[in-house]
Amino acid sequence: MVPARARPARALRRPSASDQALLEALQQRAIRLGALDFRGRTDHSLSELLLVDNLPTLLVSVPISNNQGSAPAKGAILAGYFLDRERLANLREQMQADLQPMPNIATDSTWKPLRSRSGSTHNQALLSPRRFIGEHVQQVSVQYLSSSGEPQLRFDITKKRLLYIQGEKAINFFLGASLLVALGAFLVGYLALELWVLRRVQRLNREVAEVGRNAHSIRLSDFGNDELGQLAGEMNQMLERLEHSEARDRAILQSMRDGYFEMDVDGVILTVNPALCQLLGQTRETLIGHPYYELLGEDDLARARQPFQRAMQSGAGKTFAIPLQRADGSLGYFEATVSLIHDLQGELRGYRGIVRDVSDQIAYQQQLLEMAYRDPLTGLGNRKAFDEQLGQALLRAGSGGSELALLYLDLDRFKEVNDRFGHDIGDALLRTVAERVRSTLRQPDKAYRLGGDEFAVLLEDSQENNPQRLAERLLAALVQPIALNGERIDFVTPSIGIALYPRHAGDAEGLVRAADSAMYEAKRQRNHYCLYQAPA
Repeated sequence: MVPARARPARALRRPSASDQALLEALQQRAIRLGALDFRGRTDHSLSELLLVDNLPTLLVSVPISNNQGSAPAKGAILAGYFLDRERLANLREQMQADLQPMPNIATDSTWKPLRSRSGSTHNQALLSPRRFIGEHVQQVSVQYLSSSGEPQLRFDITKKRLLYIQGEKAINFFLGASLLVALGAFLVGYLALELWVLRRVQRLNREVAEVGRNAHSIRLSDFGNDELGQLAGEMNQMLERLEHSEARDRAILQSMRDGYFEMDVDGVILTVNPALCQLLGQTRETLIGHPYYELLGEDDLARARQPFQRAMQSGAGKTFAIPLQRADGSLGYFEATVSLIHDLQGELRGYRGIVRDVSDQIAYQQQLLEMAYRDPLTGLGNRKAFDEQLGQALLRAGSGGSELALLYLDLDRFKEVNDRFGHDIGDALLRTVAERVRSTLRQPDKAYRLGGDEFAVLLEDSQENNPQRLAERLLAALVQPIALNGERIDFVTPSIGIALYPRHAGDAEGLVRAADSAMYEAKRQRNHYCLYQAPA
């Protein structure tokens, strides 16, 4: 039922007449209701709640007869019980409810008839549906009707919902007690969890953190018979295996002859083995914490970074040669095999590698290279070196739009030296000529001995470096007498032929032919140079 809003109580007015007038009004009201129409009958009684002069009144009418009620009625006794404030207060106390007389209101079908249990009253009463004022107060209205069905007065009865309140208190008590019990159980469980699980887990966490900070000798101290104890035991066994494995790895690194290193992504060295320190002539303190490029020269720095970048791009290890400076300042050549270090998430964390000293192999390779590309008598480049360098110079000149000059040089009357003084003097003369040619050039590595007494010089950017002036300097240097073993040789003179690319030839073979042709033209004049002239 939807709670109804309580209507404000409105007190009934005091009687406006005197007691005599009130009695007369009561008598007149009883006559209208037929209280005196008993006609000698003894069962004609009346009991109704009326509103007399705005005062709630209980009207009672009883016929006058003998004690047994067998004699005809001779009259009627009228009694009026006025419900003043004092009597209403007594009724409220007896009912333990608030009883308020209120003005009549219209009723509907929701109002139910209310009958007296004793049947001693002739009033009709209608009971309204129950209304709720808040959660704890209920209210009903009783509308009294006269025996003729006319509305007389209405009472609003307001009373606390005692059963509801008691039930609510009981439920709240039950919920509070349940909450206290649950809280107590939670506290007991938490304390048990704290004592038996959480503290042990925290201790395990601290000890594992200590292990993570390279304190490999630490072991977990939980030796219980439950799952945590078993976990601690398994972790201790794992730490034992890990320590043995690391000890084995350290022993291998300590005993291996190749150098080993680890460094971070910025190239800072983190770990080295004794072999690497010995190879570089360094100590651990001078290597660890320093970037690797401090061991490189400026020219090698960019070249050394490329293998690391290629290793990062391919995700695999790379092997490359790298020059490193030793502690004594000497430069050594080393072969490094580098692999990547990733963390558990796959992120790059650094590099590890093996370093092997290949300085002897590099020196041997250089020696073989010298033997393959260097004239053993004069130290100049040989014909093989000349052919390769000429091809590369032509490519550079063609791509850069520059000019290349080829100078062919031949010694006049060299055969006479061998015939008169022997081949040893001839070889010594060739070495002297080669030294003078080398000292005349700004780029000594561009001079070659092609065989016998023939030499060649490559001059790039010949527009700026005038080949005729170079030829004049060579003639001036080589025409000077040479003293060998007490012998003065002053009859050997040079003849120089000059050919230009691309003016005289478009390829290496044509350029060599043009320079050779110009040289033979110069030999006719002796101790001269000649620029190639194409046949007419």
